[in-house]
Amino acid sequence: MATHTERERLERLLLGQQNILAEVHLLLADEQKQDDLLRAMVFSSTEEKTVRLSSMDPERIFHREAIRDTCVRYRLRFLPAAYFKGPLPHQAVHALRVLERKADGPIRSFMIMAPPSRFKLCDSEADPLLFVPVGDDRFYLVHKWGNDLAPYRSLVNWPLRSPLTLAIVVLMVAFALAALVPTSLLTTEPGVGHWGTHRFVMMFWSTMVCASFTVFGWFAFFGQFSKEAWNSRYFN
Repeated sequence: MATHTERERLERLLLGQQNILAEVHLLLADEQKQDDLLRAMVFSSTEEKTVRLSSMDPERIFHREAIRDTCVRYRLRFLPAAYFKGPLPHQAVHALRVLERKADGPIRSFMIMAPPSRFKLCDSEADPLLFVPVGDDRFYLVHKWGNDLAPYRSLVNWPLRSPLTLAIVVLMVAFALAALVPTSLLTTEPGVGHWGTHRFVMMFWSTMVCASFTVFGWFAFFGQFSKEAWNSRYFN
């Protein structure tokens, strides 16, 4: 038979555990509030303002020109975080909390590099990178998530970098089409070789057709070259 003293001792132990659990729940709730506050700060950032950090990893500092070149190469946008749509992962929030310890005050300015589909563009899965501006056209990389920033993205979007790259691709496609068309469809003269005047006429014709379709499609769908679109807040 358990004595009255043993029951009281057991009750005190149980009560102590309950108090510990209550403290843990309060701590977790406070941590969640801090995370939610950080997310709200990130998604309310609409302007680029310099952030002062006491110490920075040199490997995470990037100049605006390097960011611009990367955006042009991979057809990305670099905009304030307020325009970003999608969740901010827990790892990014943790990285921000670590970074806040190095800042002179609260961090209020955030920039994100990501494909256009990840932004709420005006009048309108991917690889976002979260930055904070640190002055002198430099930006500090806080966190990167996603897995779509692959080499093939640079190759696929190479024609859209500038008018010159698009023209080169149009010419290449036109010449390829002209070279692949059977000679029998170009002339009825017997004994005519693969190359000749008929082939160059076909090249000229295919170039005009490809260029016409490209120009029509470009203006019909409000195309933008990457060199102009990398930091644009607008869909077109």
